[in-house]
Amino acid sequence: MLVLCFAIAGGAFATVPPILLGKLVDLVLPLQMTEMIGWLVAAVFFAFLGKVIFESLQEFVQVKIGLDIITDMQLTAFRKLHRAPMSMFATTPRGDILFRLTHDVEAIQNLNSTVIPRFLQQFLGAIAAFVAVIAIYWPAAVVMLAVFVIYLGPSYLLGRKVRKLSEVQRNMLADLYAHMQESIESIRLVRTFVTEEREAETQSVKLNAWKKFAIYAALISKVNWRLGNLMQVASPGVVMLIGGMAVWQDEISIGTLVACIGFIPAMFLPIRSLAENALMIQQAIPALQRIFEYFHLPEEQAEGLPAVGTVKGELQMENIWFAYPGTEAQVLRGVSLHVQAGQHIGIVGASGGGKSTLIQLLLGLYTPEQGTVLVDGKDMNTHDRNSFRLQVGVVSQETFLLNSTLRHNLLYARPDASPEELDAAVKASGLGEFLDSLEEGYETIVGERGLKLSGGQRQRVALARAILRRPPVLIFDEATSSLDGETEERVQEALEQLMPGRTTITIAHRLVTVRDADEILVLDHGVVAERGTHEELLKLQGQYHRLYTAQYSELEKEGAV
Repeated sequence: MLVLCFAIAGGAFATVPPILLGKLVDLVLPLQMTEMIGWLVAAVFFAFLGKVIFESLQEFVQVKIGLDIITDMQLTAFRKLHRAPMSMFATTPRGDILFRLTHDVEAIQNLNSTVIPRFLQQFLGAIAAFVAVIAIYWPAAVVMLAVFVIYLGPSYLLGRKVRKLSEVQRNMLADLYAHMQESIESIRLVRTFVTEEREAETQSVKLNAWKKFAIYAALISKVNWRLGNLMQVASPGVVMLIGGMAVWQDEISIGTLVACIGFIPAMFLPIRSLAENALMIQQAIPALQRIFEYFHLPEEQAEGLPAVGTVKGELQMENIWFAYPGTEAQVLRGVSLHVQAGQHIGIVGASGGGKSTLIQLLLGLYTPEQGTVLVDGKDMNTHDRNSFRLQVGVVSQETFLLNSTLRHNLLYARPDASPEELDAAVKASGLGEFLDSLEEGYETIVGERGLKLSGGQRQRVALARAILRRPPVLIFDEATSSLDGETEERVQEALEQLMPGRTTITIAHRLVTVRDADEILVLDHGVVAERGTHEELLKLQGQYHRLYTAQYSELEKEGAV
């Protein structure tokens, strides 16, 4: 409402100069009222001053409101993404997601900060000018309205064309952004296989395809702009023609005609603004649509579900069937698992058997197509999954670290941990010696994805995170598979110190890490092929026996036979 009031006031002040110009021509100059010229000049000056003040206030308020709205839009989309199912991230390139949250929002922001405030001023100013022209000489108002209506038809058709092209452009730019991000993130792979030229060629092809659309859209936008200019040039001529005839017939005065012509720029400013900014407007529309798509993303779970409470550690998975979204192959087929509180379960098997998928289902990152996941007897489909995840410590093969300080990465799992608890977790994880060797200690920047740290150091950071959380449930997803023998042994010792009294699930490629587990499951092509203790599985002479003897025949051949 405040914006509208300021804009109306600015538009009202904008109508004063043409009216005073008409009075100058009709009264002041013919009657040689020289003492009035100074007053007229002062009135015009104060009219322009009032126009500038109210329009500036309107722009300030409107831009602030617009930025608040855009900020809320971006934050809403960001939050919706964090509550979206994992299947969305499995099927959508990260580059496209980031493009929507940055460049699409930027396109909307540019429209809000430049086009919309001025257009509102110009539109209300045009209405005020139109009303003034109707009051002093209505035929001129009819002529200008007719010109405006004639312009709307082709402008609308051209605008639709530009909007479709802009929509394709936004998608092409998102694809470009995704490829650039992927290529930069995989720079080690690119350098290793010497595919720099191939990557550059792929980017060149995408850029050239986008450029063709961009040029085409710009040309159509310029046609719209030229058409608006033509109408603005034609209007004064038509008004002069009919107005001049009216002056000759003494229907109106010369001052009235001059005032009408003076109102023409104000009446056509909205048209000119739309024509000049047609491309920006048409680009913002598909950008707004792309952002709104995220507002309607499905959520991983419904809001308001009850929490699981304090987890004791009993975990059950009953008759689990699952296939990843967009695929038909069943990764898990009728898998069942029952872990008692405080028990240690090992899961082994060949790659692609479904081991990590089983853990993702347990954590609620995906929902099984069939079967149930129970925590302390509570169905995770009807309880808040986050309340369970908060009580789980996960150490995976690929530890993701933020490009921030070591302290920030360690405290990510539990920001409210005390300095004493942090120091204890670092010591327990075996990270103390490394920390002492750093000049900046906890304030050391670890680099993008922790690239300044070795694999073993990153694993120890992940272990320290798990220790800080003090969870009743621990999950080790091939936590030591990428480490050398000496480092693996040290990390494994630290892991074993963390296990007592906690429910632990260990996914392992190296079977020595699960040899002491209370029960071991062998997954093969999505089914539980074998289960039992280490000794029981060796006696079966089945898959576990073959895997174990293949890895450790030189070390324990006698005990394996």
